[in-house]
Amino acid sequence: MNIAAGLSLAAMIALAATPSFASEDMASETSEAIFGFGGVLTKEDMLKSAALIPVEYEKNAILGGGYQFYPYRLGNVKLGGEIGIAARFGKGFTGEVWAGPVARYEQIRLGERLFITPSFTAGLSLVTDAQRGREREQEIKDDGNANVLFYLGPEINVSFSEDSSTEFFWRLHHRSGGGKTLGNMKGATNANVFGVRYKF
Repeated sequence: MNIAAGLSLAAMIALAATPSFASEDMASETSEAIFGFGGVLTKEDMLKSAALIPVEYEKNAILGGGYQFYPYRLGNVKLGGEIGIAARFGKGFTGEVWAGPVARYEQIRLGERLFITPSFTAGLSLVTDAQRGREREQEIKDDGNANVLFYLGPEINVSFSEDSSTEFFWRLHHRSGGGKTLGNMKGATNANVFGVRYKF
């Protein structure tokens, strides 16, 4: 089992176990958020895609959005869940849905009006079909099936006031089989996406 599979499984187990280790140190006031994003699929693996530039991109775009809820807070770390939906298009059209636990570290302050919040989502992703391009090529190469794979979403959020309800983010939108753990697939899809989130 590789890193992607391990992180996804560990995150899902951690979220499921969260209620059992809740204590006086863990707040339980729920906060929520909705978000939308757009971006482009890459021809690279996860590590190379995260470099943003220089990255070789496909003629495939992605538009999506989702909902997050955070029932727990442990210090500066918020723990919750995420569900999302996206359309992938360019060389054909496919749909995607994903869900999994999410963790946010709030907030890293840089100067008077700049706040950085790293976030990480891990779970499962389902697509209607493999997108033509790298995902389909990897499916053929591995003799696999890209329909159900692991999902990872490392993310950096930027806001301009400590109590802002709006933030902007970059996310690496990643799907893989976790070293052939799912779908007999190794890699699959990476996309660099930029979006906006509204918290309430």
